[in-house]
Amino acid sequence: MPKGNYRSVSVKEGLVERVEKLIRRVKTYHSVAEFVSEAVRLRVEAVEKQEKMRGESAVEP
Repeated sequence: MPKGNYRSVSVKEGLVERVEKLIRRVKTYHSVAEFVSEAVRLRVEAVEKQEKMRGESAVEP
């Protein structure tokens, strides 16, 4: 396992299965964890951008 600070989260089995099928089809990601990490990062960035556009303070890292 790579070194670093990690946390685990629970994801519904059906959603994980959909991600696994997607990974096999598109071959862009190497693992469910890689896909989920990018998905979460992109969503956080989108929410922070929305907050900034509304003049709200962004989430602290």
